[in-house]
Amino acid sequence: MMKKVAMIAAAAAMVLPLGLGAIAPAQAETTAFAAAKTAAKKTTLTLVSSTSIKKAAFHVKSGAPALYSASFAADKAKTTLTKKGTLAGEKTYYATKKIVVETKATKTAKAKKVTYAYVKTANGKVAGWAALSKLTAGKFKAADSKTVVKAADKIASKTYTLVKATNLKKTAYHFKGTQPAVFTGKFAADQSKVTLAKKGVLPESKTFYATKKITIKQNKKNVNYLYISNEGWVKASVLTAGKFMAAD
Repeated sequence: MMKKVAMIAAAAAMVLPLGLGAIAPAQAETTAFAAAKTAAKKTTLTLVSSTSIKKAAFHVKSGAPALYSASFAADKAKTTLTKKGTLAGEKTYYATKKIVVETKATKTAKAKKVTYAYVKTANGKVAGWAALSKLTAGKFKAADSKTVVKAADKIASKTYTLVKATNLKKTAYHFKGTQPAVFTGKFAADQSKVTLAKKGVLPESKTFYATKKITIKQNKKNVNYLYISNEGWVKASVLTAGKFMAAD
């Protein structure tokens, strides 16, 4: 085991710009994104491997993938990821390094391996580590723009019977997997009816707060929707209670 740790640490030292066990905070890593006012959360993970890769172009297809800074332990196969912002769409990023880490097992989820790529813009103003699964290979093209995605997402509105509507104590939620659809809601003034129209999807890697809940009759079943502040109505069954954590 110690031999394996030493080999991984040695590989990391060759691949990554480490100094006293941590990546040197190069000026190029200064992002254009506003830093969170609260202290950024750190997640320490097991470092499985680290390699240099041939410079490759990537872009963001949808959402806003989290961007992390990373520090690496000098004496053991560990890396600590600290969220520093998010990657914007409509840009091309270039990856030059790759690491594979293993998340910690929890009561509800098994440990899993995740690949992160070190990416930066051509001018170097935005740089950091992002989950490779959140990126799409290739340079950004106009066809990938948000306006095109939104146009494709638009669907006709539909009216449902409103069974119940209640206010909630502000509660945190996040989602796992596919980005949930977000709807606008228009309530009839003289009858128990609500019209839902899709407006887009929830952004990735964020914590959302629900303040209201409605129950509607959908396909002959009672279905709950939560009102997410600053977003819209989202089906409750696709959300998970609690704040978003990097391991998600």
